[in-house]
Amino acid sequence: INYNDGAAPQSVSRNLTGTAVTPALLTISDTNPYNFGTLALGSSVTQTFTITNTGGFTASSLLESGIAAPFTYFGGTYPGTGGNCTATLAGGANCTIVVQYAPSLVGVQNDAIDFAYNDGLSAQNVTRTVQGTGANPALLT
Repeated sequence: INYNDGAAPQSVSRNLTGTAVTPALLTISDTNPYNFGTLALGSSVTQTFTITNTGGFTASSLLESGIAAPFTYFGGTYPGTGGNCTATLAGGANCTIVVQYAPSLVGVQNDAIDFAYNDGLSAQNVTRTVQGTGANPALLT
């Protein structure tokens, strides 16, 4: 910065440094759609999904929008018993959620695991479709 101190021209400088990183980018593991398979009514199965931040910036305001029956977070609440995701996910880190499928109707059911987050620049969304098929239990006579 150049200035005049009232007696003579002066100059002062300050070195600046910074580190640029890529915005947060979340992915959800497993195939899309993830198929829980065919299960007898009254039974259940769980799947652990890994959420990975492949970006260099921390994903913030991580908010799952909720899945609906017959898909639930194992144990009843997010991130599911055994899961460890929170509201933030550091760049290069991952966390897990545990989803349970417990069919109560015969036929194919679909839903989506849906997360909104801030990538450090703007609001983003990541989704993994899930499906499963409910079937009547075997009955031998």
